[in-house]
Amino acid sequence: MLTAVIGFLFGYIGSMPVAGPISVLVLHLGLARDPRHAFYVAVGGAAAEGLYALVAFWGLSAALARYPFLLPAAKVIGALILVALGVVMLLHRMRGATPRTQPASGGGRRSLLLGFLITALNPSLIITWTAAVAALNATGLLAMSRDQALPFAAAVCCGIITWFATLLWLVAKWRSRMGIGALGRFMKAMGSALVAVGGWMAVRALGRLFHP
Repeated sequence: MLTAVIGFLFGYIGSMPVAGPISVLVLHLGLARDPRHAFYVAVGGAAAEGLYALVAFWGLSAALARYPFLLPAAKVIGALILVALGVVMLLHRMRGATPRTQPASGGGRRSLLLGFLITALNPSLIITWTAAVAALNATGLLAMSRDQALPFAAAVCCGIITWFATLLWLVAKWRSRMGIGALGRFMKAMGSALVAVGGWMAVRALGRLFHP
């Protein structure tokens, strides 16, 4: 039980900063009145991140020590994802306040897959979860045994999904107080910031990849 509680809290609190690609995409879809697909993206991302938490708990991060080039390569991929999302947000046009009631067939499955792939293609998350598990181990709260890896990862996944459900609820309440023009300007500002940050991250990561 303690393993599940700690895993849930790690997932919930760790997802709060709206900085990663999944957070930005979920926020974007929520502001565009598409909470259904936003939630599917969040679930897909949570599933992939849960797998990384599982791998970290099992201690399989030794691959990064053996193949150090993986980390900067992963950072390049993550940076390009940020740039791509930023461009999409810059080009997106707010079309009005009418919610989407008839999503395209299969859209839910595509959103799940999108969320999963965006997170799965960011293997630097194994570093984050390895650090989190190492910190947990240092507290002495849990005996780090392999039989607790799956409950921990499942609870992390549930915590992440719960946070994004909370975020979408907050967005639904906040969005009604803003006009379409203001929302459009806000989304373009976020898109510009993502392109700038992603470009900066890509340049740094490429430099470290080719000039270690």
